[in-house]
Amino acid sequence: MVGHLGNGGSTTPALAAMIAGSPLVFTQFAIVEPRSTAIIAKDGSGIDKVQDLVGKSVAVNRSGLGEFLLVAALEKHGIDRSQVKFVYLNPPDAGPAFAQGKIDAWSMWSPGVDIARTEYKAHDVFFEGRDLDFLIDFNSYVTHRKFAEENSAIVHAVNAAYAAEAQWATQNAAEAEALYQQDANYSDAVRASLLQLKRRWEVHGVNDAAFIQKFQNAADWLSQRKILPQKVQVKDYLARL
Repeated sequence: MVGHLGNGGSTTPALAAMIAGSPLVFTQFAIVEPRSTAIIAKDGSGIDKVQDLVGKSVAVNRSGLGEFLLVAALEKHGIDRSQVKFVYLNPPDAGPAFAQGKIDAWSMWSPGVDIARTEYKAHDVFFEGRDLDFLIDFNSYVTHRKFAEENSAIVHAVNAAYAAEAQWATQNAAEAEALYQQDANYSDAVRASLLQLKRRWEVHGVNDAAFIQKFQNAADWLSQRKILPQKVQVKDYLARL
């Protein structure tokens, strides 16, 4: 979605923006399984497990999926976050920094993390789908609150189109991965790696009470750990559809 209609992305930075005053609301959500966000380090770096991150620098995106995963990984292994250097970089800056050895590890999602594994000879230190037994961040679609209030029929139509697209991508993995590759311009090796995951899309609406409770639990987890700056009631940021 573009312009006033909105855009898609991760729920965590979207919530951070809303807390900061952006006049946005969520219109729809999606879960992609298996979860493929990972903390990676270069082969031969001596960083092979989470405990090896102590004293090291890790690139993460602030109030986003990268920061959440690093916090969760450290917490799971009983490591205080003060023992690891969080380097706040957005992906366009984190990728080159990782390639040049300016940071020791990188917490990143697909396809960036898959590209980095291949191009920079890196390996997983912590893999979300394997090493974390709960879900905190979701795919989401947002739009301006006023637009949603005045154009609910359009938002409904766009939601339906995205849901149909998600179903098609789940049922036609090879074709979908080829389209993702064309859009992001990565190698055949990366596409093959992603195809092996057999990614599945699950769409949830803003009136799905069970999902919204999961989302609230996730927001509480994030605010308790200061990844989000304050507690938030997610119901206040849902489009009324």
